Formats: sequence, C-alpha cells, structure tokens
Amino acid sequence: MSNLFKLFVSQLNLLKEKGTLQSVVNKDGDSSEIDPNHEMKIYQEVLYNMDSKKIYLDSSLSLVKLSSMVGTNTTYLSNSINKNFGCNFKTLINRYRVEYCKTMLGSNPLSVPIKEIARNCGFSSVSAFYASFKKLTGISPVQYRMLMIYRNELNKVDPGSDAESY
Repeated sequence: MSNLFKLFVSQLNLLKEKGTLQSVVNKDGDSSEIDPNHEMKIYQEVLYNMDSKKIYLDSSLSLVKLSSMVGTNTTYLSNSINKNFGCNFKTLINRYRVEYCKTMLGSNPLSVPIKEIARNCGFSSVSAFYASFKKLTGISPVQYRMLMIYRNELNKVDPGSDAESY
C-alpha cells in the first residue's frame, strides 16, 4: 500500500511541476472555501461554455460533465453557480434551454412539432420541456408559439408595434 501512495504522491508532484494541478485553497489555507479568483474563473468558464459553445443543447449535460469542461470539481462548480447565477445547476440549464426554445418557437413554422423543438433545445423529454417552460415563462410552449404568431401578424399590419416586448 505504501508503494501505491508513493506513486500517487510522485504523480501529484509531477502535475504540480507541469502546472496542470491547480491549488484552489484560499489565502487562510482553508480548502473548504474557494478562492474568489478561482470562483470568478469558474463563473467565466461557465458563461463561455453556455453562451459561446451552447453546451446546454446537450441533453446528457450533467454537473460532472460541466465541471470537467470548466476544470474544477462539482462542489466548487455548484457553489459558483448558486452564488453567481442565483440558482442551482438544473435551473440554470433549463433557463438557457427555455430561452433558446423561445427563439425557436418564434421563428419556426407551425409545421415543426414542438417535441422536435424541445429535443433540439436539449430537453430529453417533452414533459420536462413543458414543465420547465411553463415554470419559467408562466405559459405553455403552445401558448407562447401562438402569441409569437399573433405578434408577428400584428407587425405585418403595424410595423411600429413591439413584437419583442414579451
């Protein structure tokens, strides 16, 4: 057992030398609390992955998967999301997915089924999509689509009206 431990320690030291192992201990030496600089880096990485890479469209996205992408552990990632976004991981992902779905519902013709839009937005089931959409917008996806069609028609008649106010 001690040989295995020595091997582990030597590999850790090698990672530290290469700079691939990053310490995230705060200034007081307490490893239970994340360093504010590291937390900001996590936040920026989450924003980049969500806004630029649109990783929320992956229906198999998980906290573990995102923490690997961001380069941190799940505890630090979860704490950073809670603090900086004011919600948990699941709610954050669903917010991004619903916003993306709103653009899809407003721009796709009625011939595109809502379940196809839900799947393209990263939801693994239609029921999860409907529940999240209604929770975050207050109306169902069908109602939202009809509202967007109605507003688009109004804009054709009165180009001065604001279809994006919803």
